[in-house]
Amino acid sequence: MSRLIGVVPTARLFEGDDPYQDNYVFVNSYMRRLAEAGGTAAGALPVDGYFAPGALEKFDALLLCGGRKIWPYHIQAVEHAVCAGKPLLGVCLGMQSICAYFMVKEQARTCGFTGPAVELFERMKREKYFFTRPVSGHWVVPLTRTTVDAVKHPVHFAPQSRLSALLGRQETMGASMHNYRADHVPQGLQLAAWADDGCIEGVEGENILGVQFHPEVDTVHLALFQALATGTL
Repeated sequence: MSRLIGVVPTARLFEGDDPYQDNYVFVNSYMRRLAEAGGTAAGALPVDGYFAPGALEKFDALLLCGGRKIWPYHIQAVEHAVCAGKPLLGVCLGMQSICAYFMVKEQARTCGFTGPAVELFERMKREKYFFTRPVSGHWVVPLTRTTVDAVKHPVHFAPQSRLSALLGRQETMGASMHNYRADHVPQGLQLAAWADDGCIEGVEGENILGVQFHPEVDTVHLALFQALATGTL
């Protein structure tokens, strides 16, 4: 039986008066790559931006997809993977969410906080902590079915990184569609990849891998999804 991968979606919530515009969005490309990798994809569904207790227990691994905003449920998903030792792959916003969780843990050690990471995350957001920073030149062409190659730029891998080992190379052409980047590589993670301008393009930790580029746009980086689906991440 194939492993069950919880796909953590992007969201548009509470942006207007129409409650039917509050949506969780699952992009087909992620599910296609997981199917090609031999995994079984299932939606990990939050409510009002939060996961209920036990909502992630049934999944063997988690995939954090790209999107517009880090929500509390992203932090909960990373914390679950870390505490349960489950493989976790984060893409674009997903990588930024992984970094944000470990930034929260940095702050927790500084201030002696011992509660759930999501609580401190929300406090830091209220206090205007910047988990991400603007970046330019990383989304210069709209992605269509015919412009995949045009949205790619060089991404360089750390020589001894798991990312390099999984893909069997020292650099790649990664699809870039983002206006923000992770602020820094926090304690608990290692830098795995970067762009020519120094933008963080990959981080990794125990059973965790995050990439800023989009490996779901084609099959060139299918090995990342295979590692997630087989538990070898």
